[in-house]
Amino acid sequence: MATLRIAATALLVLILAGCSKGDPGIRGSGTIELDEVDVASLVGGRVTEIRVHEGDSVQAGDTLVMLAQGEVTAGVREQEAEAQRASALARDQEQGPRPEERNAAKADLDTAVAALSLAQSELVRVQSLFARKLAAQADLDRAVTQRDQAAARRDGAAQRYRLLESGYRKQMVDAARQGAEAALAGLMSARSKARELVLTAPVQGVVLLKNVQQGEVVGPTVPILTLGDPRKLWIRVYIAAPRVVGVHVGDSVLVTVLGDRREYPGRVVEIATRAEFTPRAALTEEERANIVFGVKVALDAQNGGLKPGLPADARILPRN
Repeated sequence: MATLRIAATALLVLILAGCSKGDPGIRGSGTIELDEVDVASLVGGRVTEIRVHEGDSVQAGDTLVMLAQGEVTAGVREQEAEAQRASALARDQEQGPRPEERNAAKADLDTAVAALSLAQSELVRVQSLFARKLAAQADLDRAVTQRDQAAARRDGAAQRYRLLESGYRKQMVDAARQGAEAALAGLMSARSKARELVLTAPVQGVVLLKNVQQGEVVGPTVPILTLGDPRKLWIRVYIAAPRVVGVHVGDSVLVTVLGDRREYPGRVVEIATRAEFTPRAALTEEERANIVFGVKVALDAQNGGLKPGLPADARILPRN
């Protein structure tokens, strides 16, 4: 009896070895999926035009949706005017006074100097008359006051002329330059918001879903369209914990789909770091109780043979 059990065990080992040799690898099943990208606006608005339909192919940069929002458009015009004003002020401060301003200040100074000279001469004349008692004290006081006023006007004109000659103060120039930079930043922000009213395709792909209709008002970040990239197909399979230790990122994978005997190449790109229970698609309670790890396999969509939604079987090849 013992000899019979040994013989049976040996036969079973040979059968399993033969099966393993003829069908190597770790198997798993799943559904082919593709990368999806939601197209949304950061500012929202009323949908005025949708240029694509579900199933349409689009290229990166194609215009997909047009939105309307009057406040954003008006904000751009307001910021453009403010940027132009601030830029002109900054240029004026950097260039300093115009020649016409310098000439006018010089003329004012010359006039003030001449007026002071005349007032000084008048004071000398009145002092001479006062000394000979031919002029009253009031006349002398008036002449002194006029001389002092003329001197003050001369000093003020001279100071204004010196300021124009030396140019505007550095602090004023820096403040004007910073004001221009702030206005330009505000304009860039307004234009960025305005660009969110014209939604373009971020990637090449196919329109999977049209989530809103023309005329609807959508809020910020609400997906309007959903795109899929048929060039980036993948499948997620679940491998039992005892076997996942034999799977590594970069391992080669062969995938077959229902109705197609060809094997499509792929590679392991991600292995879950946390265990989970077998998905609900498992057929028996015993299978549901198994602990598994999700393994993501990137596929090569050769000649369009692989389509999203197809059930597929994956065979992870062992490393040599």
